[in-house]
Amino acid sequence: MTLEIFFTKLRSEIQNYNNGRSDSSAFIIWFLENFFRIDKDDAIGCVCDQKNDKGIDGIFLDDEEEIVYLIQSKFSPNDFQEQGDNDLRNFVGAKEWFKNEETLQNLLESTASRELKALVNGMSLIEKTHYKVILVFITNKKFNTHANEYINITDDYEFWDCESLLEKYTYFADNEVIFPDKDLYLTNKSLIEYNLPNQVKAKVYSIPAKELVKLEGIQDRTLFYKNVRYGVGKTRVNKSIKSSITNQSEHHNFFLYHNGITIICESLKTGENEDKITIGNYAVINGCQSMLTLYENKSHLTKNLSILTKIIELDPNSSLVKDITYYANNQNSISIKDLRSNDSVQKSLQKEFEELFDNKVLYNRKRGEDVSSFNTVIDKDFAAQLIAAFYQNKPHNTHLKQKLFGDDYNSIFSRNISADKIYLAYLVFSIVKSNASLLDNEKIRNYGLAIFFFTNVIKVLLEEDELGVEILKDPKSFVTENNERLKESIEKLWNLITPDINFDLEEYTAKNDGFLDYKNVFKNSVFVKTMSSKIKSDYVRLTRRNINDSFKEIYGSTLKETSL
Repeated sequence: MTLEIFFTKLRSEIQNYNNGRSDSSAFIIWFLENFFRIDKDDAIGCVCDQKNDKGIDGIFLDDEEEIVYLIQSKFSPNDFQEQGDNDLRNFVGAKEWFKNEETLQNLLESTASRELKALVNGMSLIEKTHYKVILVFITNKKFNTHANEYINITDDYEFWDCESLLEKYTYFADNEVIFPDKDLYLTNKSLIEYNLPNQVKAKVYSIPAKELVKLEGIQDRTLFYKNVRYGVGKTRVNKSIKSSITNQSEHHNFFLYHNGITIICESLKTGENEDKITIGNYAVINGCQSMLTLYENKSHLTKNLSILTKIIELDPNSSLVKDITYYANNQNSISIKDLRSNDSVQKSLQKEFEELFDNKVLYNRKRGEDVSSFNTVIDKDFAAQLIAAFYQNKPHNTHLKQKLFGDDYNSIFSRNISADKIYLAYLVFSIVKSNASLLDNEKIRNYGLAIFFFTNVIKVLLEEDELGVEILKDPKSFVTENNERLKESIEKLWNLITPDINFDLEEYTAKNDGFLDYKNVFKNSVFVKTMSSKIKSDYVRLTRRNINDSFKEIYGSTLKETSL
């Protein structure tokens, strides 16, 4: 990818994050999602790019490694610009606020922006002054000579300009690609060979990492198109891999530490001196995270760092490819969510969905399932969030995904939960999300926790209605034969209440000196309960003034309109 193409792609992608934010803020969210590989909502929660932000545009907290990343963003409206050293030198002063409890308390008592203070308080940073602080400077400009000279003498600082971003940038290409043959040179001729029936051959090598990162398709991830779970960012595994890569004294031992990668290919040839192999039409089906980490840190690689590499030669269209991919990936560490995939509750729910929706809606209980033939796919992770938000009145907990499948699992997936109830919650969430433009505050329109909150609000209002109670108790017929009528009615209800919601949020903001800390308030149970009660009161008054605004009447009028 050329720098010119990268600029075009970057500008196109950050448009997905604007929504009332500056390009500088959108750039940080894009950066965190692509390079720290955290969820979009989590990335949004890291941004504090406002006036009086003390030079700090974002904060990312890594409790696992005990590191606080302070981020500054400089985004130019024009391409091919240069970045000098002045901004870098000035940013260093931001670190002084995080030296100890006293300096952090001074920050909280200063004229710093409300959003910055909310981040500091929300992350409990005053209790974490023993954490290491690293400054992260990102820009879409190119560092000039002065900037590079300053970078060379500065510690505890990460610098990213357009060239370093391009070098480590990976993305998802639109289509599968067949790569030309690639030569891989070996420094160790040790080999394990295993021949199977049907002309399937497997060979295990020790291949230098510097050779592996030359494979086509790492940057656009087409190399991994058959892998079921791509790279997942700053996990403990990825951090350990990076730590071993950057420590050259460990390179000899890397082969012992690492589980290896698996490559499938259509052709595998060995050179005359057995110091080279050539693979054709290849793909990495296991080890995506490792390959991405190697690629992103390729400047640290030496000839001493080799990887255990299993190469399987077979027809790429063989059904065996899918099985190899599945089993190779499921031998890696398995999350608690994965372990729940095969329990009786999840199997039962999947079967319920199949029977209720005639195989048109898939309840996706495990990764790697074929979803291509279904109109709608509901992942079990998303289902757990829907249940917590809609039925348990805990939209503020929907970001705690591990807890939903841990301590809260039995209460989430209780015997009262069924396929039709999950689908009802899904339907309401989808309507709110697709009609979020009715919300005046642009920033909350695409904020996941906010959408879960408003999904719960709809449920709270249905509890105030005779027909709504009936639907909540037994939604089966409503989400099947009366599906379209139900969707249209809920959409009308959402249209009806959004003016009051906008007013209530404006009123709340005004009472807080014009500041709505949306990234934290939707995680706050007190705010959620108070705001939900306020919206409910508004709706009750509305229906008392005009009975036709009740959900029962809305649903009834929808039938009449359909009949006409």
